[in-house]
Amino acid sequence: MTDLFQKLKRIVSDEYISDSIYMRHAYSRNVDPVLQGVPDYVIRPKDEKEISEILKIANKEIIPVIPRGGGDCEFGGSKPIGNRGIVLDLTRMNKIINLDQDNLVVTVEAGITWSSLNNFLSQYGLYTGCLGPGSGLTASIGGGLSHHSVGGGGGAKYGSCSNQLVSLQVVLPTGEIIETGSQANKYSKFPFNRFGNGPDLAGLFCGDNGIYGVKTKVSLQVFPKPPYAAYKTYLMPRKSNEISSAIFTQIREKGIDVYDVIFFMDLLVSVGVQNGFFPMWENLKRKRGIMFYVIEANSEQELNEKVKQLDQIFLTNKTETLGLEISEGNIGKWFYEEQGHWMYAHNLWGLVPGFESLDAECKVPIASYPNILKDLDQWDFEHKEDMETILKIAGMRPVTGSGPIILLKGNTVELTCGFTSFSSYINGEYHPELEALNLKLWKSILERVTKHGAMWYMMGDITSRLMVDIGAYNEEFYNLMRSIKKTIDPNMILSSGKYNFWGKQA
Repeated sequence: MTDLFQKLKRIVSDEYISDSIYMRHAYSRNVDPVLQGVPDYVIRPKDEKEISEILKIANKEIIPVIPRGGGDCEFGGSKPIGNRGIVLDLTRMNKIINLDQDNLVVTVEAGITWSSLNNFLSQYGLYTGCLGPGSGLTASIGGGLSHHSVGGGGGAKYGSCSNQLVSLQVVLPTGEIIETGSQANKYSKFPFNRFGNGPDLAGLFCGDNGIYGVKTKVSLQVFPKPPYAAYKTYLMPRKSNEISSAIFTQIREKGIDVYDVIFFMDLLVSVGVQNGFFPMWENLKRKRGIMFYVIEANSEQELNEKVKQLDQIFLTNKTETLGLEISEGNIGKWFYEEQGHWMYAHNLWGLVPGFESLDAECKVPIASYPNILKDLDQWDFEHKEDMETILKIAGMRPVTGSGPIILLKGNTVELTCGFTSFSSYINGEYHPELEALNLKLWKSILERVTKHGAMWYMMGDITSRLMVDIGAYNEEFYNLMRSIKKTIDPNMILSSGKYNFWGKQA
């Protein structure tokens, strides 16, 4: 047992630290299949003071620290890059600190999940607006802010979850604890506003993918849930990619206040139905794209007017209305009433044993995505030999494209671009060639989408380093990021390796 382990153990006690090989390997993975490294220790602090002490020790020892929330990230956001470091598991920090009903602000510890928080808020007729990422049943609040997460529900109305941020408590990489927003004023008794008291330092830690600080307490704006809602689902005509783009655009041009509008491309529908994933669409004669909307309102009159406007847009674009019940194909009802917003995003995962999605999530203008989807088809054709190799090993050809395409706030949509493949273990046999092939193809498709000008928001390890490796960042922008990193993290220990910010330990 090392001196470092003993120092860390004195901070949290035996129960909340481990150097077990089994525990270390369990924390070396998240949703994505690429193993980048195994940590030395896993530690579970209870509060910001313990985190501060851990980071001070890590700086003295020059050892990386990797913050981890729910561990649901697909792109290496919460695992070590290289065989060294301390994984900082924040899931003990899961308390609801205060609900300020007068100011509609809730303050929580950053390790709480989106589902736990919204379950609590539902008792008061409230919700967090955007409900966090699609993995929100287990994804943490801090992780969502680290990625500008969107897509759990309410993305078209509220945008990314960081839009609702009021204030943050953050432990800097060197151990200092800071407050942002209204709480930067030491005389402020409660969080109430993000913008003021000087620059918006909270924004520095939103979308930082964990490189600038460890989020410990979060205050979010919350909203009364409207008493009325409606949802309809439509079967798309031919050229559904282009038609769906037109529908998204017309909704924004009309200024209709929608909660969510989501499009499933043709291939996703046909493959999903073929493999029994979408039983509500099995009886459709034409397995084409599907699109649905969800709207909320404070009165029946308001709701009916929104329905009327939306129906006109969809029917003018020659879509076909499906039934009102889930069994009749209305996935919109399942999405909103059955909490499907936390289960729909990556529809092909788990389709067959070992099936995995190698993708990443980006934001693009509404008008851009039909051309991006066409180019993904071209990319698939150009890599048909590699796809055939995977087919021969796994017995199933990879599927290239995007998951559901989600309308976001403004004239933007979210794409989950990539392809499906298989882990290296298939039917009890190890196929090491799959690991190298998957990683090569993954980086290739992400580079392709990057060069369409896509804006990656959930970057983690894979996409953050790719952006640097291919020279996608404006040089001045990247240099500023690096200067800030070096100033607040002089030993480059926090989330070491992301964006190619390596420390002395590299």
